[in-house]
Amino acid sequence: MILKARSKPTLTMMETIRTKIMLLIVKKKEEAGKWKGMLCPKIKKKLDVNIKDSLRCVPSHAGRDKYQVECGLSSQHMVDLVENYCSYRNWDLTGIPCMHALAVIHLKNEFLETYKQTWYTKQTQLQIYSNFISPVRGPKQWASLSNMLPILPPTLRRPPGRPIKDQRGKWPGHRLVLLGRVVH
Repeated sequence: MILKARSKPTLTMMETIRTKIMLLIVKKKEEAGKWKGMLCPKIKKKLDVNIKDSLRCVPSHAGRDKYQVECGLSSQHMVDLVENYCSYRNWDLTGIPCMHALAVIHLKNEFLETYKQTWYTKQTQLQIYSNFISPVRGPKQWASLSNMLPILPPTLRRPPGRPIKDQRGKWPGHRLVLLGRVVH
């Protein structure tokens, strides 16, 4: 996003980045306002895939709030709905209930909304993008400071030690021997 701005002078670069971020925040808020439903569209798609995959899982109550979920041969996981934990670890990493957790939620006839994370909701996204970056006047309209000394670049100092000399291309008649061949 900032590739074009990187090569510009510092002030122009910062102004370009500020303008891009300002426009991006407004765009993201408008997009979030158009979402249908409570969840972000991408999360809703992932959740729908997990719900479809959960149909082939067989949950079994193991006591208290723990369940064992089998999905095919030699695929068995432990789910704890109180701790929002599945041994598959996908739920821990993403915050989206995995197919094993969804199978248990379906078995208990509970609502999925009680197990979703709040950061995936439309309301949270609207709150994130509710703050905006204020527009700024252009440099020609800035107040000048007459009593301020000009900012000069730092003085160049010679680095300590012997200067490095470039040795390439110094000897036009120099030959390089590679595997018995003479290369000019």
